[in-house]
Amino acid sequence: MKSLALILCCFSSLVFCDSSQIVALENYNSTTPTKIQNVLDASKLYLASSDAAAKLGRITVTSNGQSKTLNQLLTDFDANGFHNGFPVNSDLTISTTNSAADTDALNGLLFISSPDMAKDPNFLVYSVRDQVLPIDRSNYNETTLVLLNLHVAKVATDPDTKPFFYTRVDGIKQPENTQLYMYLGVPGDGYTDPKLQANYKKLLFKNPISLLQPIGNPPADTVFFNNIEPIQYTLRSWHIRAVGGGIAFNVSRQWVDSTTYQTTKETTTGFTMSQRNTHHSTVTYKYTPNHDGTSGYMINTGDMFADMNVTSCNEGSVSSPAQSTASPVTSTQFPDTTTKSVTSLSTILTIAVMISNMI
Repeated sequence: MKSLALILCCFSSLVFCDSSQIVALENYNSTTPTKIQNVLDASKLYLASSDAAAKLGRITVTSNGQSKTLNQLLTDFDANGFHNGFPVNSDLTISTTNSAADTDALNGLLFISSPDMAKDPNFLVYSVRDQVLPIDRSNYNETTLVLLNLHVAKVATDPDTKPFFYTRVDGIKQPENTQLYMYLGVPGDGYTDPKLQANYKKLLFKNPISLLQPIGNPPADTVFFNNIEPIQYTLRSWHIRAVGGGIAFNVSRQWVDSTTYQTTKETTTGFTMSQRNTHHSTVTYKYTPNHDGTSGYMINTGDMFADMNVTSCNEGSVSSPAQSTASPVTSTQFPDTTTKSVTSLSTILTIAVMISNMI
């Protein structure tokens, strides 16, 4: 038995966790300070919540001899609108005087960064609000922006496709020397390395884009797009990385029904996303009659896997690759009467679509 215990102990020591984490407020209902596990010294704590200020005022976090109520954290921003964050150590505790029913109804969350993130001057956290926040990082060579979505209650007149969480990012201005990445969830250890497997698995979108080639062909071409369509992200958290140059865009808690969408330019890229709901989304590409074009799509699934169907209509012909994770790029001549579209049917499906118009 002693040998078995030793073996089990050795195996347990091999379990690793990211040093950043998300915790839900509804999980902490004790008046006695409760330690939040797996917090490292010199980390930072951030709050995203649409809960009533009175309820947040009855929740206290304490670390390193300092205490704050959550309604104090909610309004603690810097001059640019980003959260300052509350410096915390491994002794971080949380307590509440809310009733059990009030605690169960809370929708807020705490994001606890790693020490590396806390000391990174280019690491920013924003809890998305209704107001449009212009973000101008044109003069910085590196940016990591964590976006935390608030729960938004739906009303009777809202369509089924409207999610409970959403961010809209538009007006994206990306110089060609900048590498842009958009990732699912919050950053983890090694968040600055795009080749890290954990980061690659979270990747939603990037620009420039590597065009997929069949096995045995020359290496994939890399294409930079000067135009990115407005992005709407519909899960609780995500993050954006810009490396090698500047970036500028607007962030807001606005939602536009994009089940039928017309691209803004001929040469463009972007993605459309659904949230735990099956629906059709049709993207119509802008084009110049009698010009040649190249188009393609990529599919990512989130935390659920579902049947997927993508229909691509070219000059009246239709191809429908099912259960596809990627489609090869195709070249098509667009006559006057042709509408180029992609239709998706999915659960938590992200599609990146692109078309390059060539004279």
